[in-house]
Amino acid sequence: MSFSFNIPYYPGQENAKPITVEALMRGAGRSEEEIAEQLAANAAADAEAEAAIARASQSYAPAPAVAKRQWLQVWTVSDFLNFQPPADFRLMGECHLARGNLTVLGGWPGVGKSRAALGLAIAGARRVPWLGYPVHARFRTLIIQCENGPYRLKEELVEAMRGQEERLEGWVGITPPPTYGLAFQEPGFRQELREKIASFKPGLVIIDPWNRAADGDKQADYRGALDAVFECLPEDPAEKPALLVIHHMRKKSGDAGRKQGRELLHELAGSYQIGSSARCVFALEAASNDVSDDTVVLTCCKNNDGAEGAPSAWFRRNGLFEPNPEFDMAGFLEGAEAGAKGTAVPFASIRKVLAGMAGEPIGKAAARLVNAELCSRSTAYRILKQFPDNIVEDADGKLWWKEEA
Repeated sequence: MSFSFNIPYYPGQENAKPITVEALMRGAGRSEEEIAEQLAANAAADAEAEAAIARASQSYAPAPAVAKRQWLQVWTVSDFLNFQPPADFRLMGECHLARGNLTVLGGWPGVGKSRAALGLAIAGARRVPWLGYPVHARFRTLIIQCENGPYRLKEELVEAMRGQEERLEGWVGITPPPTYGLAFQEPGFRQELREKIASFKPGLVIIDPWNRAADGDKQADYRGALDAVFECLPEDPAEKPALLVIHHMRKKSGDAGRKQGRELLHELAGSYQIGSSARCVFALEAASNDVSDDTVVLTCCKNNDGAEGAPSAWFRRNGLFEPNPEFDMAGFLEGAEAGAKGTAVPFASIRKVLAGMAGEPIGKAAARLVNAELCSRSTAYRILKQFPDNIVEDADGKLWWKEEA
């Protein structure tokens, strides 16, 4: 701030002349350029000080009141009858995927859950069916994932797009694995996700995998994680996206038969909490134990708002899976029903086909049963595991037929 001093020239003088900064600087032998620079700086400081005083003297304006949260609503019968859902409320199937609802896609590790989820995002962008279920409206998808890095995702997308780049750009968003994981327990993470959802406006948000979003595997951990995820979604029903969670199944027990249909719901890890919270649950299974067999079976084991639909078989692909019309679904389901009790194929027929087998790879042995029209390929692999007294595997993984003593 600029200033001046009233200093008398000599003692006793009553009418002292003011001595300014400019006069002092000249008296000190400063150049005109230095004097001008200092005066400009003083003027700027004066202006800032006066502005600060003006701001401080303005009347106090209280902060706007925060709208009171409405915890409960009560609708009348006519309210429900007059309810008009958003035009794109049903995204897929018979509410298999709907705005504001939780859907779960479960499966054992390596079956192709993440690929199927990416296929759903592509189906939503193109408005084409996903694994046999019709897509009713075109929608954007935001995939929050920490499983796959840029290398794998690039390979999948290059193969999946096949000249359809313009139909995906702006409709699919995917996170590379976040540095701090899926930290839904952190307020900063939730706030950033809220902002990204508000900006991108997805119709579907996918969390992959669920066990990285929850802090533990207890019921309270799952409930807390679900609450944290839903806290990130908009409150407006017209803007609230559907939520798809990619989840693992329980560890398989060696003495338990394979489940099918609605029984698969109880195979979800933490099934009580995650299964009861979801409106719809899908299970994706490998058709056989053969690593060269890329057939998978999709079963809807729960749908609160519509029919589940029949299980279907697909060839696993990057992008949209391809149907497997020749798959023996009856044989696949028969194998689940037989379970630990054994196969429905008569042992005498199996013996007739496999007798004389000597050091054959498992694929060739399975082909014997399929070519004899005894069963499907997936059932053949189960048969080869169900008779250890007759079908012996050597150290090289080759199979031999052994007659009972």
